[in-house]
Amino acid sequence: MSQTFKGSRSTLTIEDDRLVIRHNKIKTFAGGARKEVTIPLNELEGMIFQKPGLLSGFCYFQLRGASPSITRFQAANDEHSIMLNFFYHYNRFQKAKQIIMNKLATIEPSLEMEIDRTLNDLISIPSHIVKFDGVDGTLELTKDTVTIYYKRFLHTGGSGKQSIYINDISAITLSPQTLVNGKLEIHHGNYSSRKLNPLALGSNEISIGNINEYNRFLQAKELIERIKHYHDSHNDFENSYNQYAEPAHTPRSTADELREFKALLDEGIISEEEFEKKKMELL
Repeated sequence: MSQTFKGSRSTLTIEDDRLVIRHNKIKTFAGGARKEVTIPLNELEGMIFQKPGLLSGFCYFQLRGASPSITRFQAANDEHSIMLNFFYHYNRFQKAKQIIMNKLATIEPSLEMEIDRTLNDLISIPSHIVKFDGVDGTLELTKDTVTIYYKRFLHTGGSGKQSIYINDISAITLSPQTLVNGKLEIHHGNYSSRKLNPLALGSNEISIGNINEYNRFLQAKELIERIKHYHDSHNDFENSYNQYAEPAHTPRSTADELREFKALLDEGIISEEEFEKKKMELL
């Protein structure tokens, strides 16, 4: 049986094996949060609270592997947080925490996270695609390539799209939003970052406008790095196998075979008649 708890601009529903957070239009439009976020209970690390006072409090649902550090400003937009404007909100979510902790005590932590499942799908399903949306561009990821789709009129460094082979990527840098937009930057052999104007956007960059986009591109960065590691390991195995595999035998020419039989004739191992017969067969 599910139970629902209402916060400020968001609600939490506790189900048997998952949490469902639903945000209103203010948080989805202004903060970039998804309208509905599902958290499997076996992927929840814990709940972090900040009491309301002069400023709003919040409840942050920390996923396994996520940072436990979050500010009020970040929580206001983070899709894994619910704002608690008043003490009755805070007290209500303390009761929700107790219910969740009781459930967690009976659940085994997941050995496979969402990012692991996404990676397995990318590697095992050739047609599988994962997309990550930014302020001025969309990143499309497959097993072999990263494609940047530039948003028309918004991206100043490119138009249309650009595809990059994952094996050609040397590094990925990611910076969060501060007073200006954050940025995802993909480095590879044919790309050099713009240095004359640090505010200019390069063709291998996508702007990040809020903490939710930052967290999604953090996942994209990890996926690309893990896929690259998969390719590198796979190539190392093939190179090692080829190095130690038995070399293929090169077919001998007719002239080589004739020389061998002539040598046998000269050594008296075969007769002149046998040599002539073999010569006729070969020619």
